[in-house]
Amino acid sequence: MQVDVVIEQRFYCCAEHQFWTENAFPYDFWTRYLQVFSAVNIVARVMQVDKPQSDWKRVDGPQVNFVALPSYIGPWQFVSSLLPLLRVLRSRKSANRAVIYRIPGILSALYQFAAQSKNSPYGAEVVGDPADVFAKGASKSVLRPLIKYIFVKLLRAQCQAASAISYVTEFSLQRRYPPKPAAFHTHYSSIQLEDADFVTKQRYVLSSELNIVCIGNLSQPYKGCDFMLQTLAQLKQQGLEFTLRWVGGGYLQAKMEEMAKQLGIAQHVTFVGNLADRQAIRDELDKADIFVLSSRQEGLPRVLIEAMARSLVCVATNVGGVPELLPATFVIERDNHAQLAGILNKVHDFSASQLLTISQQNHQKAREYENVALVARRNAMYQHLLDTM
Repeated sequence: MQVDVVIEQRFYCCAEHQFWTENAFPYDFWTRYLQVFSAVNIVARVMQVDKPQSDWKRVDGPQVNFVALPSYIGPWQFVSSLLPLLRVLRSRKSANRAVIYRIPGILSALYQFAAQSKNSPYGAEVVGDPADVFAKGASKSVLRPLIKYIFVKLLRAQCQAASAISYVTEFSLQRRYPPKPAAFHTHYSSIQLEDADFVTKQRYVLSSELNIVCIGNLSQPYKGCDFMLQTLAQLKQQGLEFTLRWVGGGYLQAKMEEMAKQLGIAQHVTFVGNLADRQAIRDELDKADIFVLSSRQEGLPRVLIEAMARSLVCVATNVGGVPELLPATFVIERDNHAQLAGILNKVHDFSASQLLTISQQNHQKAREYENVALVARRNAMYQHLLDTM
């Protein structure tokens, strides 16, 4: 049986009718569903382009297809696209397929309304928390409180109705959005860690200046690049020598480059852009003294686990499943410049033995997310959903 996977990510379709992504969810990601289902239909927004950019990744391929929805950005474009979007979704109502929602998101609710009969079984993969997405400071919309209320309520209802459900966290999201008692439920991350992703450090000695690395798409403000740059400006005033390499591109990159100039730290900051090659990302992590996740919202941040797998000392904001990964002393509150600056100063003063101990603890925690264990849990969830059809 095929499976429709409804996802909020936006994709691109070129003139040759090939589908592309500028960052996440390339073809290899979707093959995980093929271990149980015969084919995957990605139900998502698709923007038409003449040709892909050089660093984009192909998404479609053998047994991975698209149900292309009109592309929109923001509430006004959403309203104007609603009728054609619903027409596409209605075409799926008679299809013989299973359904998995990657939630939270509005498309899953529209799919339920237009393409599924009442009480039809579906699976859910809970990958984020709208309470974080629309928290104060994370969104500037005047409608933020109302949107937060609606999306939190919607996610709770969808979790309560799912026949099979997985969470990206081990316990954090489950507490806010519990499954129904009769549902099959498990937890797993989307991360795929290979043997080459792990490295053990034998010694940990900092450079004369603190080399910081951040990885985050600059197509969304919630990755907190502005927060990171403002904190570094404070560190400069405090006399701490540092460099920052920000890996990840997007339309906000030019704005962040300008902010770095205005803050007087441009000479210390390098915007690397998107890196398509996995080894190139490993190399960036290996050159760093410390990894910082400055996000305002996450599910279970894959980049943090990847940094921990490289035995890096890590600091992250208190979002999503971060407290499941790091000790409390390395978890800071969102947009708390003083707290982040304080931790970075402390790390700079740690001894080599202290750094090595932290490094080893992070590496060991990342080992819990090796691919073998995650695949077994994913397949069990998919098989349970298939058995209910």
